[in-house]
Formats: sequence, structure tokens, C-alpha cells
Amino acid sequence: MKSEVTTLAAMMEGDEEYVIPHFQRAYAWNQENQWSPLWDDIVNVTNAIAEADDIVDVPPHFMGPVVIQERGVHPDGRPPGYIVVDGQQRMTTLLIILKALGDAAADCNQPQISEQFLSKIWNEIALNQKTAKVRHTNKRDSLNLRAVLRGIDSTDADNQMYECYDFFNSAAVTYIRRGNDPKQRCENLLTALKSKMQTALLLLDATEQPNVVFETLNGRAEPLSPFELVKNTIMYEGRVIEDDQKAGLLWHSRFEDKWWQEGKMDDFLADWLTARMRRRITPNRVPMEFRAHTQEAKARGRNIQYVTDRMNRAAKIYQDVHYDEFRDTMPASSRLLAMRLTSTLPVILWLWDDDNGVIRRERQACLRLIENYAIRRVIANLNVSGVMTNVMTNGLLPQLSQASDEGESHSKAIAHALKAISIDAARWPTDDEIFDRLYKNPHEMSNPRRNVVLEALEGQLRRELGMDALDSKAYPAMLMPGGEIGETNYPIKGSGTANQRQRREQHLKYIGNFTLVRRQLSSRDNNAAWREKAQVLETSDSIALTKAVLDQNPDDWTDQDIVERSHWMASLTLRTWPYPEND
Repeated sequence: MKSEVTTLAAMMEGDEEYVIPHFQRAYAWNQENQWSPLWDDIVNVTNAIAEADDIVDVPPHFMGPVVIQERGVHPDGRPPGYIVVDGQQRMTTLLIILKALGDAAADCNQPQISEQFLSKIWNEIALNQKTAKVRHTNKRDSLNLRAVLRGIDSTDADNQMYECYDFFNSAAVTYIRRGNDPKQRCENLLTALKSKMQTALLLLDATEQPNVVFETLNGRAEPLSPFELVKNTIMYEGRVIEDDQKAGLLWHSRFEDKWWQEGKMDDFLADWLTARMRRRITPNRVPMEFRAHTQEAKARGRNIQYVTDRMNRAAKIYQDVHYDEFRDTMPASSRLLAMRLTSTLPVILWLWDDDNGVIRRERQACLRLIENYAIRRVIANLNVSGVMTNVMTNGLLPQLSQASDEGESHSKAIAHALKAISIDAARWPTDDEIFDRLYKNPHEMSNPRRNVVLEALEGQLRRELGMDALDSKAYPAMLMPGGEIGETNYPIKGSGTANQRQRREQHLKYIGNFTLVRRQLSSRDNNAAWREKAQVLETSDSIALTKAVLDQNPDDWTDQDIVERSHWMASLTLRTWPYPEND
């Protein structure tokens, strides 16, 4: 490794190209933590230059090291340039600063100084053809940087590089115009960047592994996320530096989308590895477990392409399940995710992994059983999230794997495993528990979970009546409103004692007091007396649950009606999620 002290601006003087390889993280600097402190440093140095009798007397500001490695010969004969192993955030930001300050100088009527800033951004590779001195292999960052440097609109609504440009451009314009001599201020800014913002340039030799150096260096700075470490491992195992086609085969371009970048990637990798290894893998253990998984595959003669093919295939299913676009798992997966029961995702990934040899009919039967178990626990007001994580990973995944090894029915294996749970806290609620909870007690479900139950009951009722599936969104509604309005428009029969009012408050939370409507009711419609409200509900009589209420209760809606309807809906619930018969 060779080293020298230079400035980032000086690195941009020649015609070298600095490539940000695929194993690098995406651009992540922000105003609070990096841009604002960096601008303060630039201003402090610039002010010191303005006040000094001799520029030599101005001490330089050290911006941190930049680690590079010489790249091989460029295919079109251009200078080979360098791979940026560490410091890509600084180099990308500097390029944006040069653009921002160049435009600021132009806005302040200093075109010649503006050109000196902007000339450092580009390499001229042919007549009227130029490329940025810093090139990202990450597609999103590449497009965003190009848009910023060319001053064109970005297709990315969250282009962080444009935010970077806006910050430095606005700050520079304000700084230049604040003094009496805009030209001198522009020249001092240029001098500060060219001469005083220093870096230690470390040049790796050809034998050193850039991705390993990158991971080690970043382990001491802002920690890499689990998915960044996994990507690093993939690119190393695949021997990829800047081969876009090869990188795309190993790491799908979908992973650069916003949905994945906002935490879904780490969750997916944890769930996918949990499915592959049949034991719970938490996100913080993903990098270590992924390396172990690749080494195990390598020991079996399977390369990194084999591993990532399966990872990419599972990622497509994972995303489609979240978007309700994977028809094979619906409606069970939609209901489970709406109830935030994400601990079922590793089992879904295992079932739909073709390597495990589960046929489509069995996959769906297994998922229906899991839905049945989970939603019964929700209805019975039993612990769900913690229990499900343990049951899914430590109970079902090993059972499913064993069923594959022994050629047995996977759905029978799941049913047996869930019914055999002897721990009372994790039991599969019986029909009597579900019936009593819905018929004789106010339910404690959250709104999203209750809505899932109502929509499922509507679907079951429509099937029983030979009706088509509901063709549009439905909204939950209370039949009897609460509070003083409920007591006024739906008076309590009898003397209205304290006990009767307390009982009314409980009845309001019974499942029988809820239905679905075509549109959300206004406050006036929702709180109207029953005869008037019934007329409003008639616009939703294409919803089977609501039509049943109107048919059976045309004139009044009472506490007893709520209890009787809860009895009916409890029976409908048992038909929607029937307890599996004994083998």
C-alpha cells in the first residue's frame, strides 16, 4: 500500500476515472451529519485564506482518507483509472460541491471562476462527449449523480444527491453575496478546495482484496447494514468489481428500489436465511449466517450464482406477497400481513422454495392451517406475535423439512405439529373458546385485525350464498354508535341503571355490532337513529353481512340484537376457520 497527502480537488485535475464498485454502499450522506459540518469546514478555511497575508500560513483541513486501487485497462483504451475502496461518500459529495459552487459563481456573475469549478467534474473522452470523474456502478446512484451534474430533472423523487446540491448551492450563493467582493470570495472558495481540503490517498496494490478492505474500514466508521455486508460478500465471491451484467445476475436491480432500501432488505434476508437454515436468524446475524450458507453451498460444489439465484427468486415472492400480487398465497398471506404476523414469512418462503419439493395444493393447505392457527389466537385474545415466532421457526420449519425427507404430507405434518402443542400459552384455540369469545364477550382486537376478520367473514358468507367475491373495497362500521349519542338514539330498555349502561358499553364491542359498508359513513349517518341509519345502510346491501342485518332488523337495533348477531357471526367464524379434523 502506498500513501500520499493530496487534496480531493487535485485528484480531479487529471483525466482519471474513479469507479464506485458494486460492493459499495449507496450514497447516504445527509445535511445534519455530513453536509453542514463539511460546509462549515470549507467556510472556516476560506475565511482564513481571506484574512491571511500569505496562503502558506493557512493550515490545511484534513477530510479523512481515500483508499483506491488501480483498475485494469479500460476496454476503449482510456486511462485505467481507479476503484474507490473507501471514501466514495466524500468523493461523490465533492463532485456535487464543485457543481453547486460552479453554478453559484455563475449566479453571482463570475463565469470564469464558475468554469474553473465545473471543469473538474468531467473527463473529455471524445469530441462533445464527456463522463463524470466519479462513476457509480449502482444504477440508482449513477442516474441520480448524472442528473445532478447535468442539471436535469431526476426521475427519483428521493434523490438525496439533489438535496446535497441544493444545500451547497444555496449556502454558496449566500456566502458569496454576503461580502463586498463576490469575485474574491469565489476565488477564495476555489483556493480552499484546490489547496487546503486535504486527504490521505492510500493506493492498494493489486494483491489486496478491495471489498475486504472496504468492510474492515467501514466497520470502524458508520456501520454497514446487514444487506450491505451481504452484497459485499456476494460481489467478492462472484469476483465482481464493475461488470454490470454479472453484478445484475448476482444482485437483482429490484434491490435498489426504495421499497427494499427502507429496511425490507434486511428483513427479507433474515427471513430467507431462516427458511433456508430452518432456525431463527435475526437481522444482526445475517452477514455471518449468509457467509456460512455460502460456504456450505461451496462445500457441496455450488457457487455463489446458485445461492443468489435462489435468493433472487425468493425476493420476488417476498415482494409480491407484500404487494398482494402473489396469487398462490392469497388471501391467507394478505390477512396474516394485515395482522402484522410477519413471523409467518419464513414458512411461506420455505413452502414456495422449489428446492423443497412441495406441490402447490399442499403449499396452500399448509398456509391455510397457519392462518387458521394465527387468527384463532387473535380472536381468542391470546399472545400471537411472540408465540408465532417461536412456533413458526422452531416448530414448523423442522417439521416441514422432515416431511420432505420422509415423503410425508406437509399439511398433515403442520396440523399434527400445531395440534400437538402442549404448552397452554401456545395452544390452538378450540371451537368452544372461539365461540364463547365472540358470542359472550367484547372482543379486544385492534381495528386492523377486526377488519381482517370482518372481510374474511364476508367472503365466507358470499361463498355459502353462491355470490361472487366482493369487487371493491369495503369499510368497517358500527351498527350502534357509542357514548351519549348511542344512549339517545338507541335507548336502553328498562330503567337504564348503571349496570345496564355498563352492559351497553360491552355490547358495543361485540363482533355483532360491526359490519361492512361500501363507503365510509359520515358522522351524521353513523350516529343517526336506526330507521334513518338503515336507509343509509341500504346503499351497501350488496354486502352480505350488511344485507343480513337489514333483512332481520328493519325497525330497531337493540342490545339483544347485538348479542344474537354475535351468536350468528361466531358460528360463521367457525365455518371460516374450521378446526382441522383428526387424522
